[in-house]
Amino acid sequence: MVEIVKSTVNRLEMRKAGNSVSQEAKLVKSKGSAENVGSSVKLNSLESQAAVKDMASAAPVDRENVNRIKDAIRRGEYPIDLDRVSDALMEAYKEMKS
Repeated sequence: MVEIVKSTVNRLEMRKAGNSVSQEAKLVKSKGSAENVGSSVKLNSLESQAAVKDMASAAPVDRENVNRIKDAIRRGEYPIDLDRVSDALMEAYKEMKS
């Protein structure tokens, strides 16, 4: 799941970088008119909405498996290694910060 989120964030950053370059080129051509600045904000907003919609529609969640794990946790039969969980969270945090 973390990998999916990372790849989606990377795609959004790449889109954003590509769009900012093309938007800057358009602004330079038009000498920075207010009309183009307003349209670029709308474009970025629409792209963000589309990206959020894509992420929401492609949620890779196996509901049956999630419910099975929840039931096992409720019954106290699911082994949780807190050291392993905390290590994984710290690694994910370090990767996001770098």
